Amino acid sequence: MQTAQVYPLVSIGIPAYNRSKGIDRALNSVWLQHYPNLEIIVSDNCSSDNTREVISEITKSHRELLYYRQPINIGMIPNFEFVLRKATGKYFMWLADDDALEVGVLLKYVTFLEAHPQYSLVSGQIKYWLDNNQDLSEKGFTFEQKSSSLRVIGYYSKVVYGGMIHGLMRRELTKSISLRQAIGNDYHFIANLAFLGEIKHFDFVGYHKSFGGTSKSFRHYAKQIGDSTFAGNFPHLKMACDAFNEVMYRSKVYSEMPFHSKLGLATSSFSSILFRYYGGIFPFVIGGKIRRFIQNTTN
Repeated sequence: MQTAQVYPLVSIGIPAYNRSKGIDRALNSVWLQHYPNLEIIVSDNCSSDNTREVISEITKSHRELLYYRQPINIGMIPNFEFVLRKATGKYFMWLADDDALEVGVLLKYVTFLEAHPQYSLVSGQIKYWLDNNQDLSEKGFTFEQKSSSLRVIGYYSKVVYGGMIHGLMRRELTKSISLRQAIGNDYHFIANLAFLGEIKHFDFVGYHKSFGGTSKSFRHYAKQIGDSTFAGNFPHLKMACDAFNEVMYRSKVYSEMPFHSKLGLATSSFSSILFRYYGGIFPFVIGGKIRRFIQNTTN
C-alpha cells in the first residue's frame, strides 16, 4: 500500500497492430523508467502477424502487462480509445507501438503533476525520427495562462504535428473527451485538456516518435483512419473546421460556456490553425517546391 501512495498508478496504453518485430522497443522503454507502479495495456487490433504470441510470452514475466486482442480490426482511433477506457491509473499516457519513451521521464512527470494539481498534461520535448535519423524536435508547448480559452487558442496557434498527445495526462479529465475519427484528432484532444488545465512542456527530451507507419503523410493517415479524401488533400482546412465544430457542438468540455464566449473561442480556434499553416508554414512549402523545380530544370 505504501508504494501505491508514494507512486500513484500510471497507465500506459499501447494500441498495437502487426508490430511483433518492434513492440519490444516500446515496452522496454517503459520498463527502463523503473517506475514501480505501472499498468501497461496493449490492445492488439486483430494483427495478422504473430503479435499475439510475442505479447503473450512477455506477459508471463510481466504481471503489470494486460493484453487484449480485438476479434476484428476496429480501426486505429477506436483502438486508441480502447486502451484509454481500460486504464485505471491516476495518470495515463499513450505510447505508439513503434515509439519509445526517454529513460527516466515518467517519475519527473508524476512528481510535477502531484505537486501542481492545476496542470492537466505534461510532456518533454518530442523528437521525431525518419529512417533512424532525427528529423526535428517539437518543443515550446507550455500554456500556463489562467484563461482556459487563451490556453486553447495558444495551443491551436502553435501545433503542427500533435506529438503532445503522448504526454502524461490526468486520466479523470479524459472521461469527458472523445477522440474523433478524423484527421487532427490529436489536436482537438489536447485542446480539450488545455481548456481543463494548464500544460507544461519541459526542456528535456521525453518522447521519441517515428515518422514512419501511419504518420508518414497526411494523405496516408487520413486513409488509415477513414477520413475523407478532402481531409488528406487539405488537412489544415479540415482541422480548422473540426476545431470550430469541436468547440461549438461536439465536445462536452466547452458545453457550459456562454454562447458568445463559445462562438468567440470556436472562431479563434478555426483562425489560429489556418493562420499557423497558411501564414507560417505554407509559404515555406511552396518556396521549397519552386526551388526544387528550378534546380531540376537547370540541371
